[in-house]
Amino acid sequence: MKILIKKIINRLGYDIIRKEKKVSFDDILKINIKKSSPIIIDVGANEGQSIIRFRKKFPNSIIHSFEPNFEAFKLLKRNFDHDSNIIINNKALGDINEKKNFYETKKTTHSSFNKINNKSEWIKIRSKEYNTTIAGYTENEREVEVITLDEYCNENNLNNIDLLKIDTQGYEEEVLNGSKNLIKENKIKLIETEVMLDDVYQRNISIFDIEKNLQKTHRLIGIKKKKFNNIYEGYVFSLDLMYLKK
Repeated sequence: MKILIKKIINRLGYDIIRKEKKVSFDDILKINIKKSSPIIIDVGANEGQSIIRFRKKFPNSIIHSFEPNFEAFKLLKRNFDHDSNIIINNKALGDINEKKNFYETKKTTHSSFNKINNKSEWIKIRSKEYNTTIAGYTENEREVEVITLDEYCNENNLNNIDLLKIDTQGYEEEVLNGSKNLIKENKIKLIETEVMLDDVYQRNISIFDIEKNLQKTHRLIGIKKKKFNNIYEGYVFSLDLMYLKK
């Protein structure tokens, strides 16, 4: 897997350089964000895991979160509704403004606009964990509101974003396409996004799809592997990528 990842990075025109001291994504944020109250867009907020992480680094940050899964949104609202600097949206971000079917799964972090791949070994294992069939792992199909980040920022007078974090289970490219004006105008400093390597969904995007959207305006400065040792020993399920404005 290490060799495969290195080959992919080399094909994109980058090289992997090992540092004597490991630099985490949070270190990258602290190095590149100097504001006391940075603007953060959290796309795929789930129950607020990233909000907690960002607030540890930037206690006065202003976070706009988006979570279309209704059960996750209820927990998100319960956990953070008291904080006026956390704006919680029960919406999704995408490439156009529309109403769209969203597939909610037993484990809310796997909910997506992309249908589950019933042949995925990962889903077979997850289904057993939740004592359900593969078909039953997708609990609900619900229509949700989708808006573009370009329009949201225009409506809310957000002229510059310090960090755009995207974790949308294969829908990352649509989020970027809906942010194309902000990206083109260099209004987003850092972009942290996930790329899945497993076949959990019927449609996946690759690192090349992300690079296609960002190569003119941002450069890749960090890669983090997500491992799930409790299911497959050392198996790399996905990659997190960090991009910095050129």
